[in-house]
Amino acid sequence: ITLAKADQVDRAGGIGLGQRLLNRPELIGRLGSLAPWLANGVLANSLFRQIAAAVTGVSRDAPLPRFAGQRFRRWLKHLSQREGPQITYFSGCAVDHYDPDVGIAAVSVLNSLGYKVTVPPDACCSLPMLSSGDFETARPRARKMIELLTPSAGAGQTIVGTSTSCTLTLKSKYAAYLGFDDRQASEVAHAVSDICGYLLEHHADTFAKASARVPKRVLYHGPCQLRGHHIGQPALELLRLVPGITIELSQASCCGVAGTYGYDQEKRPIAVDVGRSLIEQIADSRPDLVICDSETCRWNIEQASGVPCLHPIQVLAQAMELTSGKVF
Repeated sequence: ITLAKADQVDRAGGIGLGQRLLNRPELIGRLGSLAPWLANGVLANSLFRQIAAAVTGVSRDAPLPRFAGQRFRRWLKHLSQREGPQITYFSGCAVDHYDPDVGIAAVSVLNSLGYKVTVPPDACCSLPMLSSGDFETARPRARKMIELLTPSAGAGQTIVGTSTSCTLTLKSKYAAYLGFDDRQASEVAHAVSDICGYLLEHHADTFAKASARVPKRVLYHGPCQLRGHHIGQPALELLRLVPGITIELSQASCCGVAGTYGYDQEKRPIAVDVGRSLIEQIADSRPDLVICDSETCRWNIEQASGVPCLHPIQVLAQAMELTSGKVF
């Protein structure tokens, strides 16, 4: 499907304004983070959303995240870490600009396990460009990303990420879509791991012994991109180690948003129809929380259901009593 999109983009001579904007989450994030309160206020205005939809084709009902400024990077700058085995955390656009609590939880968990965490400079993996078939624009950006991660991979460090979409892009999509199969790209690809997959493989015993009770009813939705990792549902296995938690599994195959697909004004009704079964299950089950590994899925689910939707690492950090106060 993606290769067909790329052919279509080539024939059309490019993509539309709305998709060009969606393809640059790091740029939008940086601009919005200059004055988050103002940007969030503008995006919450229904008249602005209606005008923007007419101009860009981005649905006025699409689940736009709230800008958080540079909170994760500021927190990281002042973080004092002990020496230990080094591990690299690829934060991605979502954590850097919209979901800082996910990154803070991830680094806190890794620190508690004895790791010294390094975080590459803010940059986008270019998945939105790849998914929309804009391969030529993505190509130099993807190569830059590989260069940023090469020092970590070359030093034998594992590169973990909290976005199943970003980590899958680094692991396999550069090779599949852009033909990046050189030594440098392959070295980075083999170093990348989903954070929950890594924690389950190397530290399951720690979570089983150290977890505090989390008396919550949660519904876990494994996102589509997670299946591409071929690692099962490691977050679910980790959550099952947390005492007190009651877990229900999503019966839906997709939440409907499909990356940026559900942001398109013409495709939004289809996205809503695809995700309807999940939203109905949440309404029937009435969980305290929905847990999902993908940021766009979380934003979509939370807006559609009205139920808080968190990354599993946030629940694990709470279970290990690493957060200052409750996060949910």
